[in-house]
Amino acid sequence: MLAQKMNTATSEAERSLEASLNKISDWQGQTITYQRVNAGYTNFNYLVHVAEQGRTYFAKVAGPNTEVFINRQVAHEAAVLSATTGVGPNIAQYIEEDNFEVYDFLEGYRNCTITDMLDPEVAQKVMQGYAKIHAGAPLSATKTGFAQIREHAEQVLAAKADAPLDMAELMARVDEVEAAIMAAGFTPVPCFNDCYVTNYMVNNAREMKIIDWEYGANNDAYWDLASYFFECFADAQTRSHLLKSYKPDAGAKEDARITLYAPLVCIKWGLWASLQSSISSIEFDYLKYADLLFLRARYLIGQPAWKAALTAL
Repeated sequence: MLAQKMNTATSEAERSLEASLNKISDWQGQTITYQRVNAGYTNFNYLVHVAEQGRTYFAKVAGPNTEVFINRQVAHEAAVLSATTGVGPNIAQYIEEDNFEVYDFLEGYRNCTITDMLDPEVAQKVMQGYAKIHAGAPLSATKTGFAQIREHAEQVLAAKADAPLDMAELMARVDEVEAAIMAAGFTPVPCFNDCYVTNYMVNNAREMKIIDWEYGANNDAYWDLASYFFECFADAQTRSHLLKSYKPDAGAKEDARITLYAPLVCIKWGLWASLQSSISSIEFDYLKYADLLFLRARYLIGQPAWKAALTAL
């Protein structure tokens, strides 16, 4: 049994959690307790225990103002796809009108570290998981990396949030990459579109699950790979090995696509963090995170490999 009983909520998030739990018809009359999980930078996460079942679940309450950058319907579609392919956890309960999802608790799993992400066995399983997702039926919405960046740029300006002084220059580089990618062409597929290290879960048997599909949408598959390599600071040898694991016949053109996307991933999440600094009530130094991401984007754009990739597609 967990720490807090039903009907004892003291915060808006707890009240929302209890209201949604009360809508789960097959849990009516059962003894439910819950406890906040101090993790995540977008939502309020809880462990929920149902005594009569002897089971613990993971529940997610949508964070404040997250509707400005998360399409909850498409996110649920992506979560369902991840569950049916075995890439993500099983969805135990879903209350559509509340955008409320309850997942089977991943017993024995823990959040990955960067070291885990670079472990050859774990990383290969992530690539295999991505391949399953990318081969799935399209989701109901497409949002390329370019669209994600432009959406956040407009939101940052509208919210009068702190933006990088060289934002116009960074957006010009985004335009350059988009022109090169669109000229080469790609087929949008279901994508994870996230890369934060704690979204990858591993157990002692080195089995993998990918969680938190809120940014799921159709995109270029190589945006997912670039995001993973960006997050774990993969070197050229590691990146090449994992790219071959994902697609055995991948070559210079696929590698160039990833090279071009890497700084754009930094820009996307830098703008996301800038926006969060103005609209989120979750305690986290979003502006410091944004500054680090923009610095990394500038560094990557300044590398000879990035300039060469523009003409290598």
